[in-house]
Amino acid sequence: MLLLAHVGITLGIAKGIKKTMKYRGNELAENIDYRLVILGAMLPDIIDKPLGGVIFKETIGNGRIYSHTLLFLLFLLAVAAYFWSKYRKIGMLVVAGGCIVHHILDGMWLYPGTFLWPANGWAFPKGNPENWLQLWLNLLTEPRYLLPEVIGGIIMLCFVKNIVSWRQFVKFIANGR
Repeated sequence: MLLLAHVGITLGIAKGIKKTMKYRGNELAENIDYRLVILGAMLPDIIDKPLGGVIFKETIGNGRIYSHTLLFLLFLLAVAAYFWSKYRKIGMLVVAGGCIVHHILDGMWLYPGTFLWPANGWAFPKGNPENWLQLWLNLLTEPRYLLPEVIGGIIMLCFVKNIVSWRQFVKFIANGR
């Protein structure tokens, strides 16, 4: 998946959860910060693409390493539980939720060598960074890549249409709502 699918679909899920929470009278619905949703949706790639594909290009060459693991999700959920129990803040829970959706969209359970790391050993599967261009080109030809991108793009357009003025955009950047 690429940016549109990860961000758009995760925003759509967050909006659906917010509406459900609001309908049930849960006051936490007002505290969902969509900036954190976007961060969580992209965090595994923000960490792993430069780390595995650039810094460790020669040894790993894989853009799905540490933050694409179940261990990373459990760590985020533990941090989220701490912030919730100590301060009653849901920000880290929102980030963790975005990362969970990212893992689902990437189908990480299909890559147990990465997802269950380090249970299957300390090494990550070696990738081929030169093959990334081909993966991007697949977006144009394969429905399994194209369809989620189109859906995510449509959802993102629905979000952006609510930010019709510079003032509303600045308000969104300031408070995430």
